[in-house]
Amino acid sequence: MNRKQLIPILFLFVIANAILIFSNAYFKDVTVFKFKFILVVNLILFSMSIFNFFRLKIIFVSNPNAMVRSVMLGTLLKMVVFAGAALAYATQKKGAVGYPTLLICMALYLVYTWLEIGWTKIKH
Repeated sequence: MNRKQLIPILFLFVIANAILIFSNAYFKDVTVFKFKFILVVNLILFSMSIFNFFRLKIIFVSNPNAMVRSVMLGTLLKMVVFAGAALAYATQKKGAVGYPTLLICMALYLVYTWLEIGWTKIKH
């Protein structure tokens, strides 16, 4: 695995942040989306993806069981962190997160996970 594989994750992070910051500035009166929450979730998912990249880098590629376990562990770890962020936000008495916000965050989670699974493709 080389560092060029980080480019799609970095590109997704920058594009998602740009869209969210622009949307926050343009749609200030829209209360359906919690833009700050989505930005924090995007930052958490990006940092977890970078962590998983370096963790996957040390896995021995010829052992497919280790690769599958490692990818599953990374996916589960991101899901737990994502759920913890939603619960922490909700318990701080800032109100409910809302379904549209959670759906956007889940879409980001799925895209980050899809890009990470692309890292594990073994080239013969």
